Amino acid sequence: MSQVWSEINKVVNAIVPAADPFASNVNSDIINMENYKKCTFIIPTGTTSADAGVVTVKAGMDNTTGCATAISFKYRTQIASTGAHTLAGGDVPSALTDATTTGFAMTAAKSGGLYIIEVDASTVCAGTTAGAASDYDHVCLTVTESDSAGHPACVLAILSEPRYPQAILQTAID
Repeated sequence: MSQVWSEINKVVNAIVPAADPFASNVNSDIINMENYKKCTFIIPTGTTSADAGVVTVKAGMDNTTGCATAISFKYRTQIASTGAHTLAGGDVPSALTDATTTGFAMTAAKSGGLYIIEVDASTVCAGTTAGAASDYDHVCLTVTESDSAGHPACVLAILSEPRYPQAILQTAID
């Protein structure tokens, strides 16, 4: 019996869609990866100003103490070279790129951008760039803005590769 997409992937609305959720520094919900091997954050953006946020990923031990340790991750973009997202090239992803603990800057003044941030549970567990063992299994995404103009966007977290597959996946937010 084959499983359907929603039985092998858990979707979490990590930052609710809003006109300007990135008007200041913002953290996503803390995502518990205990039962999953991968977490992919998706950031679809609307029309942006000349400013761009810096995206980082942080790990932690639980929802109570939070996620404070910046970790490395991989990401790709999917942005049209000019104009609206419907132009040719708007659905062609970039190469998968390594990001350090300092993250990456979103592309300024591009409408209809899509950012795909890939987080592996083994990197979250390592907790530090030095690879020291830890009990980390929680992760959040942070967008740091240098202005207060606001940028239309949201963040979805998609957890995949469940450690214990089942028809109804366990919660990923505490």
